[in-house]
Amino acid sequence: MLGIVEQGLILGLMSIGVFISFRIVNMADLTVDGTFALGGALCVRLFSLGLNAPVSLLLSLLAGAGAGILTGFLHRKLKINVLLAGILVMTMLYSINLRIMNGPNLPIPKTSVSASLGTFEQVAGKDPLADLFEPSAPAAAPQKEIAKHRTFENIFLGTADGQDLLLLSAIVLICVALTGLFLRTELGTALRGFGTNPSGLESFGLPKTLMTLLGLGLANAFVSLSGGIFALYSGFADVTMGQGMIVTGLAVVMLGEILFVRRKLVYGIFAPILGGIVYQGILAVVMRYGYRIGFRASDMKLLTALFIVAVIGFGLIQTKKRMKGKFRLSTIFGGGVGRD
Repeated sequence: MLGIVEQGLILGLMSIGVFISFRIVNMADLTVDGTFALGGALCVRLFSLGLNAPVSLLLSLLAGAGAGILTGFLHRKLKINVLLAGILVMTMLYSINLRIMNGPNLPIPKTSVSASLGTFEQVAGKDPLADLFEPSAPAAAPQKEIAKHRTFENIFLGTADGQDLLLLSAIVLICVALTGLFLRTELGTALRGFGTNPSGLESFGLPKTLMTLLGLGLANAFVSLSGGIFALYSGFADVTMGQGMIVTGLAVVMLGEILFVRRKLVYGIFAPILGGIVYQGILAVVMRYGYRIGFRASDMKLLTALFIVAVIGFGLIQTKKRMKGKFRLSTIFGGGVGRD
C-alpha cells in the first residue's frame, strides 16, 4: 500500500507539469515524454559522478525547464506549431539522454571509485634514494589506488517503514505550496490570464513569447524533477522511461478533476496529486486481478487513452446539454418558444 501511494505521489508531481501546460497555459506540449527521461538520466549520471541527490535533482529540474523553454522558442520565434515543436524537442532529447547515460539505461551505483597516477613514493611507499644513505627498511605495501571517492547516500531507503513516503509527501507539499504562491503573484496571475486570453493579455504590454517560455519552462521543470525522483526511487534510469507519460499525465489530471470537486483550492493543483494516487491504485488492482478477465499489462496504455476519450466526450455532452438548457430559458423569458 505504501508503494502505491509513493509511486502515485511521483506520478502526481509529473502531472502538475501536464496540468500547467494543458490547463493553465492551454498548450498541448508533447515535450513531457522527453523531459521525464531527461530528468532521470541526468540525475543518475550526476549522482554517479559524486553530486548529492538534492543538487542532482535541482540540476535535472533546470535541464527540464531549459527543454520546455526550447519548445516555446521554436513555437513562438520560428512559428512552428506547438505540437510539432514538442515532438522535435522530444526527439532531440532521446539522443541527448542516450549520450548522458552512455547507453539505453544507467543504474545508480553504490560506490564510485576513481584512481589517479601518483609518484613512485606514493605507489611504492618509500623514497627511491633512501637506500643510498641508510639501511633499507621494509617498504610499505604498494597501493594500487591513490584516492577513493564514495558517492552520497540515496535519499530513498527503499524500506517499507514510511520514511520514503514522508520524504515524498514533503517534496510534493513544498512544490504545491510554491506553485500556489507563484500563481497568486502578479506574474502568476498574468500566466493564468494568458491561457484564457493570450491576445487580451498582450494588450497590457505582456508579450506572448515571455508567457509561453515561462509556462512551458515551469511545466517541464516539474516533469523533469519527477523523472529524477523516480530514477532515485527505482534505482535506475532508462531512455524509454518517459514513453507515454503525456497520455498518463492527462489521464491523471482528468481523474483528479473528476474526484476533486473543489477545483479552486490552490487553483486545482491538488487534483493531479489525488489523481496520481488513485490512478496508481487502479493500476495496481488491474495488474493484480486483471488476468481473470484476460487483461494484459500491454493493454494499460490503450485503456488510458480510451479513458481520456471518454472523459472528453462526456464533457462535450454535458456542455451541449447546458447550452440547450440556456437556450430554452432565453427563448422562454424572451417571449419565444423553446425548441429541441
